[in-house]
Amino acid sequence: MRYEIINIFEEDYGCEGIPEGEELMCTVLIRDESGFEKHIRLADSFLTENQLKKGSTLLLEEV
Repeated sequence: MRYEIINIFEEDYGCEGIPEGEELMCTVLIRDESGFEKHIRLADSFLTENQLKKGSTLLLEEV
């Protein structure tokens, strides 16, 4: 299914930082073709590697 990225929020790990062995995650607000919006979590590295940003199209099999 095709989604539009509405907004990206970096998760706040506080002063402790990212826990060891985990990667930086982002909460992403997406909207499907029918206008339904929902939040999903994606790795920051996935967003960066695929050059995804606000307004980008995201193709996902199932959310």
